[in-house]
Amino acid sequence: MDISNIIRSVVIGGALLPLSLSIGGTLNATTRALDNVTESSKPSVYDKNVDEVRSSLTKDCLKYLLSKNDSKLERAAKDAVDSYFGGEVNHGEVCNWVVN
Repeated sequence: MDISNIIRSVVIGGALLPLSLSIGGTLNATTRALDNVTESSKPSVYDKNVDEVRSSLTKDCLKYLLSKNDSKLERAAKDAVDSYFGGEVNHGEVCNWVVN
């Protein structure tokens, strides 16, 4: 057995161990960060509900916003929006939110 080869191997292994551990930690952290980004890009239940409300009210809100004041079309659109929410709402604000 050659003692110098053993000592050289131990020294090289000791010097490379922190480097290999830091590279492994960096790769692990990068993988976790990518997993978090992928998970956060999925639409949440809140986003799905908002999209559902907007899609349900878009037609009636466009009728409301594009109709003349105090017209039959405006009253029908207001009634449709009110029935969706189950009561009287601020039609201008709701429809601006739906369209924007």
